[in-house]
Amino acid sequence: MRASLLGIGLVLAGVALAPTAEAQESPQPGTIVVSYFKCSFADLDEAVAMINAEPREVAQALVAEGRLIDHGILTHAWGDEWNLIQYFVAADLESFHAAWGEWARRMDEQDPDGEMSDRFFGLCPEHKDNIYDVVGPPDGM
Repeated sequence: MRASLLGIGLVLAGVALAPTAEAQESPQPGTIVVSYFKCSFADLDEAVAMINAEPREVAQALVAEGRLIDHGILTHAWGDEWNLIQYFVAADLESFHAAWGEWARRMDEQDPDGEMSDRFFGLCPEHKDNIYDVVGPPDGM
């Protein structure tokens, strides 16, 4: 649990403290969706390569289109068993659901027979999702 909280803290800090001018001009994200996966450490590189292929390309297209604020992948080799994390950042829950629906539609086009999905979940058989609302200080602080 402590490692999971640390992972979320790092994601939130990375999003909130992004040093680029573009990030500073963007509104503070309202929703972060985090998918944790338990992958065999022996298969972790393959699982990451799979996400870095079509799933990441589709998510990055949604970022470029303004449907998502950000998308990323985290891994660790030291901590709990939830060693592969994929996150999506959206303006709010409604925006996330719309982007997620489009992401799923495009992924179905990329993997119509489900082979890639089956292979990924063979490498990472357990997963859980969490949806976080980013809350900040009151306006003016």
